[in-house]
Amino acid sequence: MIPGLKAPSNLKIDFAPSARQYEVWKNLQPECPLCGGNVVQVQNGVDRNGNPTYTSVCEHCGNDNIPQIILGGGAAGGGKSYLGSCWLISSCLRWPDMRMVVARKTLKSLRESTWNTIQSVAKSWGLEEQVHFKINNLSGEMIFWNGSKIIMKEMAYSPSDPDYLRFGSSEFSGGFIDEVGEVDQRGVDVLFSRLRWKVAETTKVPKLFMSTNPCLGWVRDRFVLDENLEPVVCRPNEMYIPFSVYDNPDKNFVNAYVSALYKISDPSVRERLLFGNWLYVDINDAACYWKFDGAKHLVDGLKDSKYDPLKPLVLSFDFNVAPYMSCLMAQIDYENKIVYILEEVLGKPENKENNTPKFAEKIKRLLLGMGHTGGVVVTGDPAGLSRTTTTEDGVNNYTILLSVLKNPQLRPRKKLLSKQPSQITRLEFVNNIFEGYDGWTIQIDLKCRKLIEDLINQRKEMDGSKSKAKVMDAKLGIKVEKYGHFSDTFDYLLVLFLNEPWKKFNATGSSGIVTFTGTPIYGSFEY
Repeated sequence: MIPGLKAPSNLKIDFAPSARQYEVWKNLQPECPLCGGNVVQVQNGVDRNGNPTYTSVCEHCGNDNIPQIILGGGAAGGGKSYLGSCWLISSCLRWPDMRMVVARKTLKSLRESTWNTIQSVAKSWGLEEQVHFKINNLSGEMIFWNGSKIIMKEMAYSPSDPDYLRFGSSEFSGGFIDEVGEVDQRGVDVLFSRLRWKVAETTKVPKLFMSTNPCLGWVRDRFVLDENLEPVVCRPNEMYIPFSVYDNPDKNFVNAYVSALYKISDPSVRERLLFGNWLYVDINDAACYWKFDGAKHLVDGLKDSKYDPLKPLVLSFDFNVAPYMSCLMAQIDYENKIVYILEEVLGKPENKENNTPKFAEKIKRLLLGMGHTGGVVVTGDPAGLSRTTTTEDGVNNYTILLSVLKNPQLRPRKKLLSKQPSQITRLEFVNNIFEGYDGWTIQIDLKCRKLIEDLINQRKEMDGSKSKAKVMDAKLGIKVEKYGHFSDTFDYLLVLFLNEPWKKFNATGSSGIVTFTGTPIYGSFEY
């Protein structure tokens, strides 16, 4: 018992969840969500040091996929934050000495939103502040009479603490992360690893509930849609439960809120918040590519409908090895002035593809599998011409690429910029092309996810150039540029292959570009 506080005598908990909320609620309880049976730990093997390993299994039905990390995602107003708040408080009432954690990117946003919801729920259930619970604003805790507490935590990424060592000695009983799309994946994994306080005798397994509206990034990749935009098969002990605004049991709120959401003029925001559309793409006026508009420039199934295996295919490369090597595939319709960005290919370090020979082999297999016969033009970063300390004289990234791609069916050729054009000038040019400069149109396949993330998220510096800010990559253990790899390949492609508009845009007639000789021939290999 906490001095000065007492247990409530006539507690009335008025909690009537919707069907969707109840689905989450069942999976947050210590019992098996399928049959309500008791969950026990069963040895399933040994680790490399010979120590026994265990898995959680239902004694009654044998279910061994007991949810531990649950994402409630989708439209705004579905009652996700309310549900998380109810679960935190009910856990503190159910068991003494619990340490439940509520987290968001910043304490400021947490105090202004979720923390208010938690206090509102507590009071609506008949709990009185300074009688049944007290709040310590200094430490950010709600402390109940039985010693249980809800603890606020900030999860913003800090360059001085990339491994989230701030959670190092913490012990929590369960957690709720609101708006998890704002949070780094590494932070979520570290926080989950700290859910260990009194877990065995209460929730049986660690329980972490997360909520978010549709967003790009790791949350979508891990729980919702894979790189082919197909539904993700979640990892063992993880699950995704979609929400809509109609899953909120308060029908008066739903009617008023839906009416407000329909009045949103921005279609991408409306799709995201009202319909819970994970395929939405936002517009970012502060980004380098401020004229990019997902509603206008993105096309679902573009490659399937527009790719022509008999026409030349442009491959634009960026040779940075971390976090991945990049290749953008495109075809250009000069008659109708349309650039088709068909596919992006990543050379991932985890697959040992982030080196030129292996990456080139991957591209070659892909092209031959596509049955491409129209020829290939290789372009990209002019810096790829430089010899490295690991290659002999006369060998560079492009010579390696061409030697691997050399095939009678593919007939690869190299065409490059003589030097990198000014970032500021080429950004202005690309944004003008996005807006329809000289009658040109850009269409991008919706599956080009990394390119889309670059176009939305890469920010401008004060001088108008691209921000090359680095973040710590948890897998590689080094700092990498998070955005900008595919957008660079995109720039090189447009500046080189839209040569006439580029020269017109510069108004000097000289762009420093090495151009093709001869006239364009659209049905074969030469431009």
